[in-house]
Amino acid sequence: MRTVLAGDLGGTKCRFALISADYGVHCVQRVDTVRDQRRFLDGMHGAIERVLAERERADADLDAPVAMGFGTAGVIPPDGDSISYAPNLPLGGFPLRPFVRDEFGVPVALLNDGRASAWGEYLRGHAKGADPLLCLFFGTGIGIGLIVDGKPYGGATNAAGEIGHTVYRPGGRRCPCGRDGHFESYAGGRAITERAQEMIGDAPDDSWSVGEVVELAEAGGEGADAAREILDDAVEAACTLVENCCTLLNPGAVVLGGGVLSGWPELRDRIVEHVRERCAEPIRADLQFVSSLGGSDAILWGAAAATGALWTS
Repeated sequence: MRTVLAGDLGGTKCRFALISADYGVHCVQRVDTVRDQRRFLDGMHGAIERVLAERERADADLDAPVAMGFGTAGVIPPDGDSISYAPNLPLGGFPLRPFVRDEFGVPVALLNDGRASAWGEYLRGHAKGADPLLCLFFGTGIGIGLIVDGKPYGGATNAAGEIGHTVYRPGGRRCPCGRDGHFESYAGGRAITERAQEMIGDAPDDSWSVGEVVELAEAGGEGADAAREILDDAVEAACTLVENCCTLLNPGAVVLGGGVLSGWPELRDRIVEHVRERCAEPIRADLQFVSSLGGSDAILWGAAAATGALWTS
């Protein structure tokens, strides 16, 4: 069966797999995201090699990949060779596409991870075929993808969609990108856990997760007030962001996903309730909210689609 090797390059972890023409996800490998470029590239190379080696051992009819596609945090310039703006990855300006192409000898495509997610959800998710389709993913950062006429919308210079880096509170908290007051500074998973470290102190296992902040806020006790303040800020930011997006873009369906919602399911309900109450009737009347079907798999499907080697939408 024909395959493409796809990767999800995220701010916390990276995931690689073979994607087959029936949307199967095979030979999955994961590595943690590190901030040193050389270590990142070595880990990525090693994970891809393990995927290819597992394919050879697998008892399955999987052809060697004919192309590779990567959904990545950050902005991909129009030439598609690098990531020009990657606050959560050590790859800013690095010629990633030529590097992978030279290492593995197959065509390579790079796609913003929000767009990759949206494309994957459009092709196979709960909102399959909905157009326009808006996908919002609250993970380490905040990813967005918009499908219009069956394809991801990229804007004039392929930089559209960095909604997490629009201003929520002028002069507010410093964002990982280096500027102040962005939505990601309040509703991104990295911001939530970093604020917990600043305001509460060390987590029981030395590293906060969003779920642990939620548990502390609900359980009460030392640090609970700070946890509730952090989560209140995140709710307000996330709800405002989705309301703004729906009012601006008038989508037919919205997919909500990402690790923050996995660790904090109530946030999804709060967002949906807020949009139903606050958006104008023409925006909300027929608007569907659906959960991500694929999660990280959706990014892999979208990255595979970007190569043009398996399917057309």
